[in-house]
Amino acid sequence: MRTDRAQDRERAAMLSIAAVSAMIIGYLLVFTVLRDPNMTDKLMNGAAPPGTDVAGIRASAVGGFIAVLGGWAAAVGTRRVIPILLALLASVPFAPLALFALALAF
Repeated sequence: MRTDRAQDRERAAMLSIAAVSAMIIGYLLVFTVLRDPNMTDKLMNGAAPPGTDVAGIRASAVGGFIAVLGGWAAAVGTRRVIPILLALLASVPFAPLALFALALAF
């Protein structure tokens, strides 16, 4: 039979893995918006070219932001200091990227 301490360690390990996975997914979704050639045209010309999948780009931008919030929730749920600090460290470069992607998508 498992002790409460072992269950806490296992739960913390799974939540840490979920936090890292969510942060990676969030970064990938935001980079999807930023590397889209149609968004490059929108940045240069002020308007997206005709035929651009704006709904998909907006969904990627918002989905990336939500994924990182989920990563934060998982990191805080571990109740350990190191995953929370790592989530904070990963969020520092993500914040300007996400804001720029959201501004570009909308």
